[in-house]
Amino acid sequence: MRVNKTLGTSDLRDYIWKRRPSEIRGYHRTLYLTTEKGDYLRVDYNIKERRVRLYIEDSDEGGNPYYSVIVAGKIVVERNATTGRVAQLFDKISKRSDIFSTITNNEVLKIINRNYGIAGSVLEAEKDDKEILKKEADRKREIELTKRKYFSDESYSPYIVKTEEKKSSKIDFIDFADLFIGSLICILLYIYSHNYIIVGMLSAFIGILTGFLDIFYRKRLPYLLKVILFITIGLVLYIYGYYIF
Repeated sequence: MRVNKTLGTSDLRDYIWKRRPSEIRGYHRTLYLTTEKGDYLRVDYNIKERRVRLYIEDSDEGGNPYYSVIVAGKIVVERNATTGRVAQLFDKISKRSDIFSTITNNEVLKIINRNYGIAGSVLEAEKDDKEILKKEADRKREIELTKRKYFSDESYSPYIVKTEEKKSSKIDFIDFADLFIGSLICILLYIYSHNYIIVGMLSAFIGILTGFLDIFYRKRLPYLLKVILFITIGLVLYIYGYYIF
């Protein structure tokens, strides 16, 4: 079984990585295999600390060992494992990148971050692309639904608009909680500062904030009277404090 850059995915699947606990301090698990050519390849990893150690025994050099350490997608160490001297390993590891790419642990591949040309298999890449496209489509769909709910005119979808307007006319417990907590905060601020302008600005801010919380966090239509009440009181207090008090 010979593997090189021109071989297809089916040939690379012949490589089966064995797994065992890592005996190297700071790493949890090890993946390893020996190629037909005689190279010994090994990957030690610590997912929690986002650290991967790539190790090769180069058959072209009589099994001379080298290792590279990648932390959070960046190469931090490249050394000869025997002498401990710094070594340039791009050519050595990239020449075997197609084999390293057959690792089935996607978290390890993400940590490697395509260094040395190591990437997931073709099937995994296609799967990742599909997931990215799906997430993008879901995000666009969510944005479109938000536009329909809050920014479209009545001619766009009368049924949706009327239904949601009916829902927004009902006050829930969370609205009473917003009113109580918001009012309490404003009262406490007034007791502390005796400043109508600051309290007015805070009241208006609370009104806007509760509306955003309803839309983007609670995933519900805001109770408009609650929002308008806080903003109106805020404007009144601001004007009173600025021109009268």
